[in-house]
Amino acid sequence: MTTDDRRESGGGRLGTLLLATVLGVGLGLLAAPQTGTETRRALRKRLASMGEDFESEIEELRERGGHARHAVRERAEELRKRGRKVYDSAAEELEELRDELTGEDEGSSGVATALTVGVGLAAVAYLLTSERAAPARERMREAAATVRDEAEARWDRFQERRGNGHPTTESGTRIDPASAPQGS
Repeated sequence: MTTDDRRESGGGRLGTLLLATVLGVGLGLLAAPQTGTETRRALRKRLASMGEDFESEIEELRERGGHARHAVRERAEELRKRGRKVYDSAAEELEELRDELTGEDEGSSGVATALTVGVGLAAVAYLLTSERAAPARERMREAAATVRDEAEARWDRFQERRGNGHPTTESGTRIDPASAPQGS
C-alpha cells in the first residue's frame, strides 16, 4: 500500500464517521418525543429535584455526624476520666510501695535493707559466675589494678613527705635518729 492509498483510506474513514454522526443526529431529532424546549424544561425540573434531594441528604448526614461527634466526645471524656482515676490510683500505690521500700514507715527499714542486700548479692553472684559478664570482670580487674598502683604510689609519696627523708619502719612510722641505735 502506497502513501496515497493510505491517505485515501484515512480520509474515507473520516468521511464515513462524519456521515454516520450527521445521520444519527438527524434521526434523533425526527424521533424525539418532545420539542427541545419541553425537553430542557423537563431536565431542569429533574436537576432541581435531584438538587433538593441531595441537599436533604447532606443535611441528614450533617445531623447524623453531629450526633456521632457528640457521642464520640462524650465517650472520650468518659475514658479520659477513667484513665485519670487509674493513673491516680497507680501513682498512690507506687508511692506507698516506695515508702515501704525506703523505710519511711516505722519498722519497715529492715525489709528494705534485706531487699537491698539480697539484690546486691544476686548482682555480685551474676557478675562472678556469668560468661556474659566476663568482659566486665576483666575491666573491673584492670580498674582495680590501676587504683591499687595509684594508691601505692601516693602512699609512697606520703611516706617520703612525712618522714622528710628519715628512715621509717615497715609500718610507716618514722625512726627518730636521736633514739636510733648507733652502729660501730
